[in-house]
Amino acid sequence: MLTIEKLKLDYGKFRMNIEDLSFGKGLHAVLGPNGSGKSSLMRAILGYSDDSIKMRDIYYRGSKVGTTHQFLSYLPQDSPVFRITADEYINMTADHQNEDLYQSLIETFELENFTDRTIEVLSGGEFKRVQCAQIAMEQKNIMMLDEVEQGLDLKYQHQILKWMKAEADKKTIIANMHDAALAMTYADTVTMIKDGRVIASGIGPDRVTSEMLSDCYSIPLTIERRKDSFVVFHNTL
Repeated sequence: MLTIEKLKLDYGKFRMNIEDLSFGKGLHAVLGPNGSGKSSLMRAILGYSDDSIKMRDIYYRGSKVGTTHQFLSYLPQDSPVFRITADEYINMTADHQNEDLYQSLIETFELENFTDRTIEVLSGGEFKRVQCAQIAMEQKNIMMLDEVEQGLDLKYQHQILKWMKAEADKKTIIANMHDAALAMTYADTVTMIKDGRVIASGIGPDRVTSEMLSDCYSIPLTIERRKDSFVVFHNTL
């Protein structure tokens, strides 16, 4: 479980003030418009900013038990691309090598054909799958993924979300997403952020209303449930 008792950010024109926000075991989607603070929230949890990285101390019942990197894996929106192979990238941040897990992830993310290729020649979707394999290799109890669907085609969007859903049976997974329909289809809970404020926290997808989503994105939206998935559309289109 990840619990935020109090978190404040001040970037001048943008401020964030969050209290009593918790994510338990499961898949938790965070929705919000561009500039709402979704990415800032993840970076603040980690202790990361544009000019420095200072991992935050973690406390349990008043005693320090470690720092954020020991418990959290993070997949950012954008990562630097440099000349190493996909195989090297996947194993780069793992504390311990696990060949069985590695082979399983290669199959899960269909990476068999390019593990020996350097990552700068991969497509955006291929690199995103390599990134997912990398954070899975870290075997942390909490995973945070920022715009995980970015760059993925429809097949791999669903494949990655199904993997995240399966992992969420035993981990806490938090995903910033732009595709509200995809998020509500797979997530256990939905949290909405707007202008640096949490306007809805940890609610089930079935409880998200058209009015709530319209307020979050400042456009008239309608939500419909069709079998086991959700559809979101603009009212005037």
